[in-house]
Amino acid sequence: MYDGYMISELKDFWSNYTHHQLHPDDEKHLGVNKSKYCLEMSIDELRNRYGNDLKSNHTREKFINDTNNKNKILTNLLVVPFFGDVENAKIYILMGNPGFHTGDYVDEVEDEGYINLIKQNLKLELKTFKPLHEKAINTGGYLYWSHNGRIPKISKFLTDLNKQSYSTNYELVKNSICVVESIAYHSCNKPNDELYKLPSSKLTKKLVNEYIQQRINNNEAMCFVWRSVSFWKMQEHKNLLIRDPTQAQLSMFTNDEAYKMANHLLNN
Repeated sequence: MYDGYMISELKDFWSNYTHHQLHPDDEKHLGVNKSKYCLEMSIDELRNRYGNDLKSNHTREKFINDTNNKNKILTNLLVVPFFGDVENAKIYILMGNPGFHTGDYVDEVEDEGYINLIKQNLKLELKTFKPLHEKAINTGGYLYWSHNGRIPKISKFLTDLNKQSYSTNYELVKNSICVVESIAYHSCNKPNDELYKLPSSKLTKKLVNEYIQQRINNNEAMCFVWRSVSFWKMQEHKNLLIRDPTQAQLSMFTNDEAYKMANHLLNN
């Protein structure tokens, strides 16, 4: 699987995806239970129900406080099974699924530049860290990943280690990391366990357990398992860093995690 077949399989699978819908294989899997696990809502419906300013936290809170919206995946947004250089990343970060802010609708339904970036990423044509691309600067993803406790924290540790400029290291880190999500669809809260059985999730797990694990074993990459530890079931290796599942909801990298990722980039 390590010879590129896995990457071809990944590309083929997502080539059948129609934007702002479930992948057809996922749709077939859920069948008559789709409404139990999925929330279909257009951007106009969202504004009518919760407020016009989708980027405001007030609108987000109104959405989250609606119990009908909890634990369901939002099918009118774009999928994000991964972002970064899936084939050649030096560091993989394994997570749960893309979170949700009502502002994501603005980013993924109305921002054509960002939408094209997501499409590029899904075809594995984008070799850098999508949320920190210049076309993503107005998005929630940019706000999240540019926080000092995340990508900049790794960059700072790397700067302390190699004494190069912070800006040089920031670009290096951006181009070296790939994030992989166990479920490709956005949701407010952790999705229902049934959704980890989606064909798209099974394929992502296969990518991680076969392709990425092999790169780890060959000392070509390291992997930080941030969330969904029990789903990924990674094999132990010196290049594998696993956060204690009881601390999974910590939203920043610890100093130890950031240092180890920076040190890996220094030596590889």
